Amino acid sequence: MQHPLNAGLDFCRITACFMVILLHIASAGAMQLDDNWMSSNIYNSLVRSCVPLFLMLSGALLLDRAEGAITFYQKRFVRILPPLLFWSVFYALWRTTLGTGYGSMWQAAVAMLHGPVYYHLWYLYAIIGIYLFMPFMAKVYQHCGLQEKRVFLSLWLVISCLLPTAAQFSPALANMVHTYELFSFMGYAGYAFLGAYVFEQIRQHGPGNNWVNLGGFAISGLLTAAATHAMSMLQGEPNQIFYSYVSPLVVLAAIFAFRLLLALGGQLVQHSKLLAELSGCTLGLYCLHVFIMNRASLLYGPLIEGHSLAWLIPLLAVAVFLLTWVPIYLLRLFKPVRVVI
Repeated sequence: MQHPLNAGLDFCRITACFMVILLHIASAGAMQLDDNWMSSNIYNSLVRSCVPLFLMLSGALLLDRAEGAITFYQKRFVRILPPLLFWSVFYALWRTTLGTGYGSMWQAAVAMLHGPVYYHLWYLYAIIGIYLFMPFMAKVYQHCGLQEKRVFLSLWLVISCLLPTAAQFSPALANMVHTYELFSFMGYAGYAFLGAYVFEQIRQHGPGNNWVNLGGFAISGLLTAAATHAMSMLQGEPNQIFYSYVSPLVVLAAIFAFRLLLALGGQLVQHSKLLAELSGCTLGLYCLHVFIMNRASLLYGPLIEGHSLAWLIPLLAVAVFLLTWVPIYLLRLFKPVRVVI
């Protein structure tokens, strides 16, 4: 039987994957201020911590390992590059069938080098840069004391999260990162450091009270929704400043969610085998769900016209999750396929 924390990590990864699907479905209604916009805004705000959770999981699992940079790269890039290539080709070919392809195979290959051929694949590109830095971040993390870790996270929170948000309201702050060369504390890589730190605290002191973590997560999400609503009403169009993955409210939501999901997953340790199997499907789920969502929308699109998104968004998210999970699970029964799915 697995250790409860391992089951918790698997449960967190599965939940984060479902949150991504819920986010993408909810985002479809976030483009205009109509009758359903507020429902979309609330769901969107509540699950913005999905990508931060993935990054925190990477930090929790990798920053405490004693590996050299070359060994780290050999292990990680063998796992990330084949899926990136496979799913890029998959979506490039699909775009060709839709009449929005890149022309020749050479043009498609160049496009893949420049960036994701479909919007959700950005994460696979981003994780490459984060992985390149991670062996060195691991050395920093392992040789830092508790106070130094807190100082690093405080600087990252101020420079990468608070400052960009504040700069939206005070443009004079926008150039401070360039002026003071603060780039070392910028970007999503800070979430990996945060994940390792929170995981270390959980191992030493436990995840804390579940109700406190649930309340903190819910309040952070609802404040995001309220701030987004206020800014959107002020400007007369949807404003997504507070949707940023490095918004301070999203950071708080991610911390509370990480602690809560590890605790809840730990209580499911008797189902650890099932959790591990589901967790192994999450990369494929993440990559395929947009295709399934697009194809399924041809069926459910006309049926949901005129209905409230308040109940349709979670229902469709569950349906897309299951419709995506089934083929991914079946494909992964063939072990050679697991290299790319």
